[in-house]
Amino acid sequence: MRHDLFVAEVSEALRADIRRYQDLVEKLRLIATNRQQIQMRLAEINEALRELGGVDDSAPVYKVAGSIIVAKKKGDVVNELNTLKESLEIRMKSLEKQEELLKDQLKELEKKLAKKLGGGSQAEAG
Repeated sequence: MRHDLFVAEVSEALRADIRRYQDLVEKLRLIATNRQQIQMRLAEINEALRELGGVDDSAPVYKVAGSIIVAKKKGDVVNELNTLKESLEIRMKSLEKQEELLKDQLKELEKKLAKKLGGGSQAEAG
């Protein structure tokens, strides 16, 4: 009877670790998706800034705002783009830090699971 209780506890602990592992993998996937989206937006902003660099300061610049296009001063658009770029770069750094933390947690959990499942030496070799 004690053996059954021990097996149930170990089994429940193992299930909890597996769920945590799956959660960490999902969080990493979401971070990767967010980073990819931010990289695409940064590329678009950099391209827009390059294009605006070749435009005369007095030339009209148009910006999409919802379902309309608005004429704005070049300097205002450049400032908006640079502010957005800075914000996205900060967000990217934050995501990179989160990703590293999650990867470290995942590695530790992988070691723990490998040990529980009896494959400690295989996990360390791989």
